[in-house]
Amino acid sequence: PLARLIVLSGLPGSGKSTLAKGLSDLSGAILLRVDVFEQDLRNVNSSDFDVGAQGYQIGYDHARRHLLEGKDVIADAVNAVEPAREGWRAIAQETGTRVIEIEIVCTNEDEAAMRLRTRETGIDGLLPISLQERRERIWEPNPQISGTVDTAGRPIADCVDDLFHLVK
Repeated sequence: PLARLIVLSGLPGSGKSTLAKGLSDLSGAILLRVDVFEQDLRNVNSSDFDVGAQGYQIGYDHARRHLLEGKDVIADAVNAVEPAREGWRAIAQETGTRVIEIEIVCTNEDEAAMRLRTRETGIDGLLPISLQERRERIWEPNPQISGTVDTAGRPIADCVDDLFHLVK
């Protein structure tokens, strides 16, 4: 079977990195986390270094390599705007891979705020994001979405299970 590119999109605090890790553990897919690539760039340059689209470009390059090797890839990124999503789609098309785009949401803002305050990203140097910053994020609707998982008030295992079934 052809490799799959599973693109997880969502605002900070939605639960996408937690679900991406769970899906990777369950499926064996390669997990690419754009936050890691962006923070690596800041750590090498400076804390206020403007990463622009460079973190995504690193993600696209890694995705291309793994997909060409026939491995499933999970792309974990905010993917808030169409140009970011188009980059993943272009890699899928270039590699002859099926792309599955899933939006991860947390419809309970209080829960999302609590996650933002208490989350442990596992990424050295990554600064926390406030609820206000989350609210101010630009979000363009995705016309090519394959499905949505709402993590509000739900156990992680149930959300991962829903995600697993959406990407089959």
